[in-house]
This record gives sequence, structure tokens and C-alpha cells, in this order.
Amino acid sequence: MTPLRWTALGIVGLAVGVSGGVGLHYTLPESPYVHGLFVGERPLPQGSQVGEWLETRREEVRSRPIILRAADLTFESTFGELGIDIDVAATLSNAAQVGHRGSLKERVLEAQRARRGEIDVPLVYRFDENRAQPMLEKIEAAVLIEPVDARLDIAARKKIADIPGRKLMMDLSIQAIAEVDKDGVNGAVVDLPTSPKRAKITEADLVDVDVSKVLSARETTYSTWGVGVGRTVNIKQAAAYIDGVIIPPGQTISFNELVGRRTLERGFTWAPEIQGDELTTGVGGGTCQVSSTLFQAALFGAMEIIERKSHSRPSAYAKLGLDATVSYPTVDLKIKNPFSFPVMIHAFHPKPGTLHVEILGGEPSADVTYQYGVGGTEDFVRRIVVKQHLKPGTRIRHQKGSPGYDVSSLVTIKWKNGAVDERRFFSGYRPAPEIFWVSPEYNVAELPPLPPRAKGVEGQLASIYDSSPTY
Repeated sequence: MTPLRWTALGIVGLAVGVSGGVGLHYTLPESPYVHGLFVGERPLPQGSQVGEWLETRREEVRSRPIILRAADLTFESTFGELGIDIDVAATLSNAAQVGHRGSLKERVLEAQRARRGEIDVPLVYRFDENRAQPMLEKIEAAVLIEPVDARLDIAARKKIADIPGRKLMMDLSIQAIAEVDKDGVNGAVVDLPTSPKRAKITEADLVDVDVSKVLSARETTYSTWGVGVGRTVNIKQAAAYIDGVIIPPGQTISFNELVGRRTLERGFTWAPEIQGDELTTGVGGGTCQVSSTLFQAALFGAMEIIERKSHSRPSAYAKLGLDATVSYPTVDLKIKNPFSFPVMIHAFHPKPGTLHVEILGGEPSADVTYQYGVGGTEDFVRRIVVKQHLKPGTRIRHQKGSPGYDVSSLVTIKWKNGAVDERRFFSGYRPAPEIFWVSPEYNVAELPPLPPRAKGVEGQLASIYDSSPTY
């Protein structure tokens, strides 16, 4: 071949190469994102603005409203509050793959489709259920309806049917939020599933209780006049809440759950009660006599005492160690039925000023005896409180003092099968100060002599009632 022929072919080849290079420049995909690509149904901007653009869309998603419906309740929230937003890094990673995967021909064809607006990369969403938890817990509390156990009204000789409750199905609710349509610009509506909450005691369980048999019974008395008027109301109200309650075999009841919060709206009233080391007035005073009487009936019925706390001072209606204080919702009395048969609590008033509590359902399973010993005592002090509203020269003994005791109790249970159990528990009763209210400038030397077991006068203390000094 002549040199001239070689030269001609070289020129042609160079032309083809240049032409092909120019064609590939307009055909091969750009880096990192091809022109014309859509992401989440919107065109993807080019250059360094891509990240900012997607972050702006992420904030749009977070602000979208979402309605959560559970039973007959509706709650308003946002995607962001529920932990739903765009995974920016994952979305950009998917967008960068368009036109950059497969063979050269596949990449070129995909890039051409993108330029024609035919490829839309969906947004990648993420859901953080931990961020949704506070809202779901709020909904769970609002949705919750506690069931009401079935009861026997012995006096009226009728059954009181159970009432099922309601609860939020938390796991399925989280799943429903995770699967919500996240692309709707106007927000979304999610139905959160609920389920019935079964009562511990249903009406069918009532037939299993033999109310003709008394496992144990205890009785306490109270005054119905003077300061006892309010206590009488509260004792009767609390007793009504536990009367007819059934405890299935192996189950535990909570006094606070049965009686509930002691409020005026629930039928309780003002009466004397102990707060700290002083007798004061509060709503529900006297309820502890019901818990103490129930505690005694359960103790002498050989039932298991799961939780019990003594009062801060001895009670007039119970021996040392045989009281059980309660304070909603922190201090509770919990009793477990250890027997193979269900039992029922029957609390009633055989005559004015008398509370009688029976545990029905079976014959006594054991002979139970109780004894206690005092391990130590502590004398009380006299507390003098200046009350500005009292007339000059006035003194009032607001509270009688009483010493403190450390009491150890022993319960001996002799079962009918010959076995013997011993159960021990401790009760700590703190000394209660003798309290005198006096008028300003009262001569404290005119107070009566210290009573027996008083160890002296309390030192300078801040008044528990006002800013007046105490002596």
C-alpha cells in the first residue's frame, strides 16, 4: 500500500474517532447523576444543590400531618413526631446508580431514558419507632379502659356481670405507622388497632365460689359520731368497693386497684388521717381501717400477704402488727389466694360502728395463731406551735403523744394435713409528738407537766402550719 493510501485511511479513521467521541460525549451518562432524572416525582437539580434540595424535601416530609385513629378517639401528629422522614443518603445512592450500572450499552440507554424524563427514583423513607414511642404511649393511656370484674352482691342476691375493658395493640400500631402511605402530600390517616381487655373475674367464674363456707372472718369497730362521721362514710365506701370481689386460685388482688383513688367525686369525704407524725384532715381518712380488717381476715385465713405496711403509729382498732396502712397509689395491701378454690371477699356492717370482713369459698384449711413482741420503744416529744389566729392566752392540745415501738410478729399456721408454717414480719411505729397550739406571747411555762413517756420539748423547728416560730 502506498504512503498516500495510508495517509487517506488515517484521516478517515481520525474523523470517525472524533465523530464517535463527540457522540459519546452526549450519550454517556454524567457523574454522579444523569441529566433529566426524577427523584420522588420531581426533577433532580444538578451540581452541589442536590443534597440541599433533598434535605429541604426531608423537612417537608417531617412536617406532613398524620391522623391517628384508635377506637373512638382521634389524635393529630406529624411524620416527624412519629419518626418518619427521608433517608437522604440512601435516596442519593439509588439516584447515583442510574446510568452507571451494567454494560456500556445499558448505561447509555438508561441515560437516554432519564433525559427523556422516563426514570423516577422513589424516595427512600426510614421509620424510627423509638421516636414514635412517646406519642404512642400517650395514645395507649387515652385508649385504655380497665375492665371491671364480676361480683356477687350477697345482700341483694344477684350477680354483677363483668365489663370488658380496652387496650391499644402496641406492636400492630407500630406496624401500621411503618406501613403508612408516605407519599401523600396532604398527610395520612392511620387506624391503630385495639383489642378488648378481659376482666380477671368474669360472670362465669362466679358459679365456682361456695359462699356458704367461711374460710375466715374478722371484725373491727369505729365511732360514728364526732370526728367519726367522716370516717364512717369512708369506711362504708371503701368496704363497698371490696365487697363481692373474687380472688381466683393463685391470683393476687391489690387494695388500691379495687378501691381506687379516694376523691370526693368517688364518694369519699373529709376525715382525720395521719400525715407524717401528725393527725390532720384529708379526703378518705378511715380507709385504712378497711384495709386492716381485710388484712386480718386474710392473715387468719392462711392466705399469702404479698405486700403490707404498718401505720406510722399504733391503731386503736387493731393489735400491734395487725394493721395495714394504704395510700393511693404508693402504699398498698396485696393478698394472694394460695388455695385450689376461688374465694370471695364479703365486707359488710352488721350494726352501726362495726365492720365485718369474711373470706368465703371454703372451709378453714388451718388453725392460725398470732403473737407479737416489742423489741424496742422510743419516747415522744412535746411540740409547741404558735398559731397567730388564737386569742391571747389560748392553748389547745392538738394531738396526744404516743411512744414508738419496734414490733416483731409471728404467725403460726397449723395445716389440717399436719404441716406447720411460721411467718414473721416487722412493724415499725414511730413516736408521735404531743402537740400544743398556743397563741402568740403565750407563757409556755403554764403548759401542763410533761406526760409519761415524754422525753422533753422539741427544739426550735419551722412550723408545720405557718411561718410562726415553734418552741
